Amino acid sequence: MNAGSEMTGDVFVAGRSPGPAATISRALGNVFIGVALGLGCYYGLTDLAGHLRQDVMRDSLEGLGAVAAADPGDHLVEPTADSLDFTGWAEEDEAYWLALEDGGPFGRLIIEEMELDTVVVKGQSRENLKKGPAWVDYTDLPGPTGNCGISGHRTTYAAPFRRLDDLEQGDTIDLYSPFRRYRYRVDDVFEVTPDKVEVMDSTEEPSLTLTACHPPYSARYRLVVRATLAEVVRFEESSSLGE
Repeated sequence: MNAGSEMTGDVFVAGRSPGPAATISRALGNVFIGVALGLGCYYGLTDLAGHLRQDVMRDSLEGLGAVAAADPGDHLVEPTADSLDFTGWAEEDEAYWLALEDGGPFGRLIIEEMELDTVVVKGQSRENLKKGPAWVDYTDLPGPTGNCGISGHRTTYAAPFRRLDDLEQGDTIDLYSPFRRYRYRVDDVFEVTPDKVEVMDSTEEPSLTLTACHPPYSARYRLVVRATLAEVVRFEESSSLGE
């Protein structure tokens, strides 16, 4: 059989051998297909792993009171004239967070505009971020003052912050501890380069800063959402931790 010949049914058909350009094009096409399949498998596997680890974190909320309820907002006391109720904060929330081990359930983050309901992990290590958004341990605790920083993935490990750029000024962010709800209002959404770590600096006014890589599938920038504490409401006594 001549080079370049092929068989169709019982008949040999003579043809030309593909030229170098066609061979290279075909090889590159195969490479691109392989890369696409590999990336698809990678993101799919990390997504599954993220959901499984988040399920474990959600289970860890059991026994912590109303924070684990289907809708923790149903178990809050009626707001008082003082919209920032920090009664017992040092003995309750601060004590809980300081005693909590790295990787433990820091709280529950609910953002309706992002259709997000997730457990926040204590400590921003690489392994912890595979479980869910993580409280950045060199930032302040949610409380009467300071800037609480939380970071999360946008494309891998269930991508909890995938829709972080959906947030706009005035949107609500709810962060639940085992004792109360911290409600923040978004003030600003902006981009910075990764070296601008001052976005996590402490503040006099109680605030929350959410960060994630930007744009998706790139670490070129950081997307930053800055919010101010608007309301703090306690859980009903029968629904809080230890009751």
